[in-house]
Amino acid sequence: MPDNHLTEEALQFGEGGRLFGILTLPSVPISTSPGLPVFVFLTAGFTHRVGPHRLHVRLCRELVRLGFTSLRVDLTSMGDSPPRPGYTNQQSVAADFAEILAMLESRLGPSPLVLAGLCSGADNAITLAPNEPRVVGMVLLDPVCFPDSGLMGFRTRAMVAKYTRPASYISGLRYRFKTLNQPREKKREDDHFVDPLALRDPPTLELMQAAFESIRKRGGRVLSVFTGTAPQYNQVGQLGRVLAVDGYQQFCTELFWRRSDHTFTLEVHRRQLVEAIKTWAGDYIAPERAPTSDDLSERAASLPVLLTDTHQA
Repeated sequence: MPDNHLTEEALQFGEGGRLFGILTLPSVPISTSPGLPVFVFLTAGFTHRVGPHRLHVRLCRELVRLGFTSLRVDLTSMGDSPPRPGYTNQQSVAADFAEILAMLESRLGPSPLVLAGLCSGADNAITLAPNEPRVVGMVLLDPVCFPDSGLMGFRTRAMVAKYTRPASYISGLRYRFKTLNQPREKKREDDHFVDPLALRDPPTLELMQAAFESIRKRGGRVLSVFTGTAPQYNQVGQLGRVLAVDGYQQFCTELFWRRSDHTFTLEVHRRQLVEAIKTWAGDYIAPERAPTSDDLSERAASLPVLLTDTHQA
């Protein structure tokens, strides 16, 4: 069904037309929102540009109503973008990003950018942000985190949860080890089988600190959303404590949704995520007041699911 609010263009670009993506633009530029950043949605795992359960498509089409242009793109080896033979993952992602920047600049000028991604997409956003001054924001869905220490640190909380919330603990175990239920012989039937973990190249703590620090210095903002199946994360605010970046509470929003799974399988959780990202993105239109945790909670209040932990950190 046609949508009068937007136009979508299929693009083949980069060396030899290697990369494929969809550019979503407002049909009529919104004059009250000049200089808005462009959202770039990076692929994750085996999921191509549409995102899990078409999440990227939905986000691009919702954000355009606020005036944002978005690009959902297949990085090489994903979807309709062939691999770069002989490149490591980091080299391939860097080469892809250089071609994405060149294409966006040729089409839109030197616009600021928000990098968004789930899982390995979040990893790549963190890796790319420090070296590109145009990146003024990140939307990180289940990014890497590290255990915090102390008397009530990550491991203590995990132990308490194990014996006080057994259903949650069992659910997490089932999710993390569900591939173990598949016979080894069946896994190897396909000669092209690739371990999903091989697609993830998680950043170090130092690189994460550099990424967040670079966003802070540029006057940008970060939204991090953790689900109940995020590894090594079990309390809202944990990322901020681990990173220990100056001013974290002023430019970062950290959410923890225990009831949501890694790919936002349930429609109610996808709706909740879309509303949270739209609320967060709205600050680029009205930067005099950043969205607070109350804003995000109020937006989600009409949905029949609880935002279990919300932290304007």
